[in-house]
Amino acid sequence: MKVISYKSKGNSFPIVIQEENKKFLVKLNAGLSGEHSLLGEWFGNKIGESIGLNTRIPQWITLTNTLNYKDIYIEVRELIHKSLGTNIAFEYYENIEELNLVELSKVEIAKFADVYLLDILMLNIDRTIQNPNLLKMKNGTILISDFDSSLVFNELLNNTKPSNNKRVLQCLKSNPFYQELEKLNIDAFIKRVNQVDFNKIINEIPLEVLNTENKSIILSKIESKKLNNWHLKETLLNIEKTTLESENDRHLRTRVNREKLEGLTNTTKYVR
Repeated sequence: MKVISYKSKGNSFPIVIQEENKKFLVKLNAGLSGEHSLLGEWFGNKIGESIGLNTRIPQWITLTNTLNYKDIYIEVRELIHKSLGTNIAFEYYENIEELNLVELSKVEIAKFADVYLLDILMLNIDRTIQNPNLLKMKNGTILISDFDSSLVFNELLNNTKPSNNKRVLQCLKSNPFYQELEKLNIDAFIKRVNQVDFNKIINEIPLEVLNTENKSIILSKIESKKLNNWHLKETLLNIEKTTLESENDRHLRTRVNREKLEGLTNTTKYVR
């Protein structure tokens, strides 16, 4: 198994590995955006696959010390070293591109209603107009990608309620496929999701990623969510009521956060 290239996107630096005549895109666990990123990628893509969306099909892959990556850029080598163990991978497609803003502007959003609803269910805050996380294959097929910023496992495992958080709701309202939906469309989506074999999806997660106890906790909470139709209509209503952040508010928030960080840095600098 050999690393043949990497993608310089964000902090994750996904790598392309070759094993015999097969190539895989591997999202390194040390470069992902949160403690539940691996779970989000697996869960979101597997649900998407189960309900008929063009999601990338995830698989688990173990990287060991036998992996040949000595010729790769040093920063990526360090990330690979930190990521040895279980990672998430996808079949690697040649000549695949991210959908750009011009192409996105021509997309009929009504055709992506189920993608939007899946993002809401997953609390996927990372799909934006600037970062639509859509891949265009050579034959024109559009693949849905990237659920590593999903917050659904924060709710399932940490007993938090990110769906009530104003900033999360603003992010969901900024989704490029945000739209008003008919009740029948929402009900049909919920029905398909509730028919997904969640036991299979959760039990296919390696124990080093999710232990048996937490698998039981998650499956129990999923059953509760199914009984409550994933609180999807309630979340959609909260999104509808949410006011998007203005440019002035965003700049103010950024400045305050920066000042807090600088203050923390200066304080740390002088602590002995």
